[in-house]
Amino acid sequence: MIYIFELNHPKHYYQFKYIMQALKAEGYETVVLARDKDVLLKVLQEENVPYIIFGAHRKTLLEKILATPRLLINYWRIARSVKADVIISKASFYGCIIAKMTGAKSVIFPDSEVVKVTNRYVVPLATRIVTPGSFGLDYGKRHVRIGGLFEDCYLAPSVFTPDKRIPAEYGMQQPYAVLRFVGWYANHDVRNSGFTFEQKKALIAAIEPHMKVYISSEKPLPTELQRYQLPTPANAIHSVLAYADLYLGDSQTMATEAALLGTPAIRSNSFVGPNDMTNFKVLEERYGLLYNIRDFEDVLTKVKDMAAHSHKAEWQKKQQAYFAQVGDANEQIREVIGDWKL
Repeated sequence: MIYIFELNHPKHYYQFKYIMQALKAEGYETVVLARDKDVLLKVLQEENVPYIIFGAHRKTLLEKILATPRLLINYWRIARSVKADVIISKASFYGCIIAKMTGAKSVIFPDSEVVKVTNRYVVPLATRIVTPGSFGLDYGKRHVRIGGLFEDCYLAPSVFTPDKRIPAEYGMQQPYAVLRFVGWYANHDVRNSGFTFEQKKALIAAIEPHMKVYISSEKPLPTELQRYQLPTPANAIHSVLAYADLYLGDSQTMATEAALLGTPAIRSNSFVGPNDMTNFKVLEERYGLLYNIRDFEDVLTKVKDMAAHSHKAEWQKKQQAYFAQVGDANEQIREVIGDWKL
């Protein structure tokens, strides 16, 4: 059996990393298709993962629409040439369309209930939909739920041990905080936003008296903030987060990653609120691993407290409690993608 794994974000690679290894160990073939987006290609190169580029990431809606025909043609040619049996993606419209065209099966892994494109166009095309158990929507008999979150696939202590040499190797001063700012040009980011430039400066000013600040940014940093640029390679980010004393950002993914690595984490963007994604609510309300705060003044107050007083030991205990309760995500997913009885 031949599996295509479509990757559009570094998280997608990490989520499927150990599943791909398990499939290969069982004698199956895996093919990685990648979009030229953010630091994804850099991560794949650093990890020595062979990949095929099927398209470049486009920022504006018009650019995305105009690029779609060529992207689909490229995808179809690749899928046909490798004779793919299964196409696996986060929640790709392209992957599900190509699966229909080539007779392959498709498996998607949505974890954000608010993404309308996924709910309206992708889910109806997918052979199987896999979500965390806490996911707030029900997709019927094709829907399979697993314990925990998808980030468990690559951050559970059973598969990941942070490299304590990383911070020192790249000259990072401890204690330190990691700030993550995203670009806000993904499809699901339309009409949503994170921190303004002035707010970013205020947050840095609140943290700096207590710890060193390092910034990971999807967009190039403005000149005034370039001295805070995180110095490590892209594939070292999880070790960086694990040894941080504080995480703060308007990112979705990295907030979850920091929390699951036992690092005090604060997430703030316009998604936060009553209709926020379930996974973030669960991390805050059930496990106490994450603060989701929308109002900037409230964020600033919380940041000042978290930076002035260490909460690391408390978070590590919460992390241990979390992983004691959830099962092995990789094992559950491996069973799902190899079982076609539904």
